[in-house]
Amino acid sequence: MDVSIIGANGSTGKHIASRILLERLLLPTDRLQLVGRRDGSSGNALYGFRQDLKDAFAEHCPIIDIALQPEEVVADIIVMAAGKTIQAHSDPGKAPPSRDELAIYNQQIAIPYADALVQYGHGHEVVIVVTNPVELIVEIFSQRYDRHRIVGMGAYQDSLRFRREVARSINVSREAVRAMVLGEHGDGIVPLWSSVTIQGFSDNETARAISNVRSSTSSREFPGTLIRMRNEIIKIAQRGDIAEAFRRFDTLPPDVRIMVGPFLTLFAGAKTDIATANATVDLFKCMLSGKDTVIAAQVSLVNEFLQVRGPIGAPVVISPKGWDAVYPMTLSDGEQQLFLQSAQSIQEKVNRWIV
Repeated sequence: MDVSIIGANGSTGKHIASRILLERLLLPTDRLQLVGRRDGSSGNALYGFRQDLKDAFAEHCPIIDIALQPEEVVADIIVMAAGKTIQAHSDPGKAPPSRDELAIYNQQIAIPYADALVQYGHGHEVVIVVTNPVELIVEIFSQRYDRHRIVGMGAYQDSLRFRREVARSINVSREAVRAMVLGEHGDGIVPLWSSVTIQGFSDNETARAISNVRSSTSSREFPGTLIRMRNEIIKIAQRGDIAEAFRRFDTLPPDVRIMVGPFLTLFAGAKTDIATANATVDLFKCMLSGKDTVIAAQVSLVNEFLQVRGPIGAPVVISPKGWDAVYPMTLSDGEQQLFLQSAQSIQEKVNRWIV
């Protein structure tokens, strides 16, 4: 198996490469391709990174090569992780940072790789999209290539965060919680409280636990609650009181924490690269497991779920070939309303962004 990481010189790309080798997901006869830009800093740096990987994983290192042009990308699985990431700012008069700010720049990074995949690919490649806005980049690839082979990892990571935060609130391990987040990897997230199950809990016990920790009794109230609580925490962080911001963060409901946590990490001067890389590699492993697995992921729909068309986080069955089908789920009335609102908002943005 061959794997390409586009944006391998970026922090997230480096963590993805390191984790793949650390977990020995590639055999010595497999190939890991580190992809950068000839006219960028990665043109030289990737040679040093390759040497560092060989030094670190010498006994079980796969073949590692370097590609500096889109047409040189050759792999079974392509991880699209190139582009800018959001930055925190200290101006309380400005809106909180948003992944939407990255759209114009990052689509110009993605388009040449999507075009090259169509022209030079073999038709069996699977693309895992990490670059934000993930819905936009998924759509750019899906408009040019087999949409069933394009999978965005935003909703998968949001679901992992949701499981963790629910588990933390009710004092169990994340492995004991099953839950999904659909919709946008951004303000239009749709936490599915109706999907939450807790190992060892009866239905009544689960319902009581949820009612004690969720942000509102109705999903319809969630967007307003999220914006209000997020803005309160970010204002504290913008004043420079990071410790107090995290103290307040710990008191938020779990469905709000999944959205606020990554932004608060940025305001603290750190990044979310390790968590993003871990979630990407976890998704990678799910796809290679040989089993049909149901996950939440950004895909380009054509009426398969609630008659939505376009890119959005949806419940899908994945396999080594990409996503095979949408998994049928029944949402609550409030969750369905939020999902459809998210779909409309995403489509409006994508129509505005794509040239």
